[in-house]
Amino acid sequence: MNRAATPLQVYVVEDSDIIRRLLTSAIESAGGELVGAADSARQAIHQLQELKPHLILIDLVLASGSGFEVLDALQTGGVARGAVGVVFTNHAATEDRERSFLLGASYFFDKSTQGHQALELINKMAAERRGRASIRADPEVRNGQG
Repeated sequence: MNRAATPLQVYVVEDSDIIRRLLTSAIESAGGELVGAADSARQAIHQLQELKPHLILIDLVLASGSGFEVLDALQTGGVARGAVGVVFTNHAATEDRERSFLLGASYFFDKSTQGHQALELINKMAAERRGRASIRADPEVRNGQG
């Protein structure tokens, strides 16, 4: 019996209720699943010790702490190993971008100018997970060819 892959599982570190709701809607529209959310670094790090999301969206400025603390925990603390870390922030200075990549972020998006690119990434990753599930479900499909 073939098991379908789990949908894209996403964790959001964001202190704005409005942005969190918009991201949740985008995740669900893409076929993903929101597995958790936090508005502080400490809460995110604590929850991510138990969760295994595929994607973590991280704002840099939080209600308490910063997204840099979350990135550091992902890189050095073994938290959510294997997850793709994506910074999604209004604080897109060159120093913030560079520091994010040094701390292991895979992507960095400015909310005010690159929001559509972040949404495209969510859609792409969700589609890739669905594609893997359909390849596993169809024994006639080998290496992505039908």
